[in-house]
Amino acid sequence: MINILVGIFLLSGFIAAIFLLLAIFNFIKLDKIKAIKMLKFTGISIVIFILCFIAVGELGLNNAETPKKEKQEEKPVAKIETSDDVTWQDKVKEIAGLNNTPTEKFDTIVAYAKKYPSTKAEIKEFENYIIAEYKNKKYLADIKDETYLLSNIFKAYVINRYYGDEETPINDFVYGFYQNSNNVLRGIESSNSNTIKYNERQMDKALAAIESP
Repeated sequence: MINILVGIFLLSGFIAAIFLLLAIFNFIKLDKIKAIKMLKFTGISIVIFILCFIAVGELGLNNAETPKKEKQEEKPVAKIETSDDVTWQDKVKEIAGLNNTPTEKFDTIVAYAKKYPSTKAEIKEFENYIIAEYKNKKYLADIKDETYLLSNIFKAYVINRYYGDEETPINDFVYGFYQNSNNVLRGIESSNSNTIKYNERQMDKALAAIESP
């Protein structure tokens, strides 16, 4: 539409200029009748010229203010991996294999554990596992096995998140397990440091409370 109006606009301007020249020419020849007719045609052309100018301006303004709606085509959505697609074991292996520092790997596994949708049965399974690993003294036996340490950190964090601030023997025990595992992973403590030993003494007290009849 705007292209048509622009064409009329230019054509009317051209015609108005011609009629104006003819009117001047007839005035010079002293032919006032023809000159007046030419002026009338000039006036009509000028009116058309002005109307087209206004219309083109309005259409141009509307087009500038209102972006054209692009046709939305349905595109195939790429499959996004969710918790149903990737197990926590896979995630632990993935993080352990990253070319990152132990601290960065620790931060990543904790971020994942914060959102992990655990079940009550899973919490119980994790608890039994952590207690068994502690009792057989395996949990800090190989401090270079990042996959193992990250797995333990993940399980401990999920358990503590499940119980929250609840002060119970199992929550206290798991928290000590979590602290020792992450401190050793990140190189903050050695496996036989005083801090590790102190935490283990507190864990022993909590474990005794857990196993007491």
